[in-house]
Amino acid sequence: MNIKIFDSDLWHEVVVTVSQQKMRSLMTMFGVFWGIFMLILLVGCGFGFGNGIIGQLTSLDSNTFFLFPENTTMPYQGYDRDRTWKFKNSDIGLLKAKLADRLDNIMQVNADNDIEVKHDITSSSYSVLGITPNYIKVVPQRIVAGRYINQIDVEQHRKVCLLGTNVAKVLFADDTPLGQHVSVAGVMHTVVGVIKRTNDNIQLGGDPTESVVLPITTEQDVMNRHNEFDFMSLTNLPQYPIEDDEERIVSAMKEEHHIAPDDENAVYVFSLKSALAGFLGIQLGINILIWIIGIGTLAAGLIGIANIMIVTIKERTQEIGVRRALGAQPSKIIQQIMMESLTLTLTAGIAGIVAGVWCLYGLDSLMSGSDGSSMTLIKHPMISIVPTLAALVILIAGGLLAGYFPTQRALKVKAIEALREE
Repeated sequence: MNIKIFDSDLWHEVVVTVSQQKMRSLMTMFGVFWGIFMLILLVGCGFGFGNGIIGQLTSLDSNTFFLFPENTTMPYQGYDRDRTWKFKNSDIGLLKAKLADRLDNIMQVNADNDIEVKHDITSSSYSVLGITPNYIKVVPQRIVAGRYINQIDVEQHRKVCLLGTNVAKVLFADDTPLGQHVSVAGVMHTVVGVIKRTNDNIQLGGDPTESVVLPITTEQDVMNRHNEFDFMSLTNLPQYPIEDDEERIVSAMKEEHHIAPDDENAVYVFSLKSALAGFLGIQLGINILIWIIGIGTLAAGLIGIANIMIVTIKERTQEIGVRRALGAQPSKIIQQIMMESLTLTLTAGIAGIVAGVWCLYGLDSLMSGSDGSSMTLIKHPMISIVPTLAALVILIAGGLLAGYFPTQRALKVKAIEALREE
């Protein structure tokens, strides 16, 4: 069949036929519009989910896990069950010796909530974090002003601190906090830097933007922690998977703190690799569900197009008979019907794509803060060219199929029978 896409007479006939049934055409097109609109919107949100917490997790070193002390669940060596315990500074040296040259990074953190922080007559309660300098490698942050905590601060128990941007704004208003002093739990500290978080979905111990950060040793002195800390993270070099060392690390901590070797709940281990694998599995499931729902909704619209074309053929039986009697080629009739179907489908589909992209743009603007960071698990929802082209291909194929089956009825209509149709 020789199809002339740019045949002006053909397009005139298509436009006239479609415009004669405006309400029917609009209602039929709405099904396709809604299907492609929902597909674009869902695929864009799925992409945004990947950019959100998953994208931020992938920016971290997945060869890392975190250790948290939990209450014991078994009596051991004279200690009762349900005993509370903490990590000690000496544990760091022990683990460095155990892992030797396999270890890339080890971090300690203490977190205290609702601690009074004061400057002049302004005071408020904030979280106070005690950290080691490599905390910034695990929890992404940006140094807005000044410097970060360094190893000398830790070794010399210096009374210095970092302020989160929100803390600095409250305590100092428009004044610069660098070099000035704040009271943390009644002890004066010099402000050496201002920081803010750059990853909304990763927080360990507290939000750096809303916290006061001290060297771990200084925080232990101020809070009477006696060389204790709340949790740690360990990162191996890339060639040494951290999960290979998990058992001996946990065993070393149990032995050091007199915990039963069989007590599986006393040391909680959180693996970034496992968390990332879990979220990737969720994302895959979401994407599959999105395409099933989107294509199903779109298919319903295309079926509506097919049904309306069948009705159209039925109503135009006499017209087809007259055209056949006057010498119109069957291919011309088939071509017109398929082009009518394709016109309805593509018009509605392109409108749905434009509306979907526009809504994604609005959604991105709505969920983004003034600093451009997303406030939800979805970040920068958008749709790339590949799924958009895939949707267009589905539309074209579906539109042609929606017109193909009614053309089979048109082919079976004989001119003499068509002229007798009431």
